[in-house]
Amino acid sequence: MKLLNILTRLPIWFGGILIIGVILLTVIDVIARKFFNTGYFGLVDVTQLAVIGFAYLAMPRAFLQGAHVAVELYDDRLSRRADLILKMFALLLSIFVISILLWYGWIQASRVQRYGDVSQNVSIPMIYYWALLLGGMALSWLVCVLQLGLSFFRCIKGGPSDV
Repeated sequence: MKLLNILTRLPIWFGGILIIGVILLTVIDVIARKFFNTGYFGLVDVTQLAVIGFAYLAMPRAFLQGAHVAVELYDDRLSRRADLILKMFALLLSIFVISILLWYGWIQASRVQRYGDVSQNVSIPMIYYWALLLGGMALSWLVCVLQLGLSFFRCIKGGPSDV
C-alpha cells in the first residue's frame, strides 16, 4: 500500500508542476500584454496540455483516497460487510468503465501517433496529451483493481470497510 501511495503521489507532483508553470506563464503573458502590447503565442496549447495532465494524473490518487463524489443515502444503515460489497460493486463498475476508456483511448492515441497530429498553434505532438491521459487512466485502473482485491479480502475476513 505504501508503494501505491508513492505511485499516486508522483504523478500529482508532476501535474502540479505543469499547472504552476502554466500559471506563471499566464501571469507573465497578461503582464506582457498590458505593458508591452505583446503576448505569448501558443499559450493555449500549453495550458490545455497542463490541465489535461493534471486532471488525469490526479485521478489515481482520487481513486486511492476515495475522494470522488458519492451519495451516501444508505451507507450509515448498512453493515460493514454490505458496505464493502457496495464498494466492491462500485470498484467493479469503475474498472469496467476505465477499461473501455483505456481501450478506446489506446485506439485514438494510435491514430494520432500514426498520423502525426499536432496541436493547433505551436505544434505540440498530440500523443503527449494522449500519453498523459492514458497514463493516468492506466494507473487509476491499477489502483481500482488493487483496492478491489483488498476489499474482497477484508470482506472475507470481516475487517473494516475503509479502503
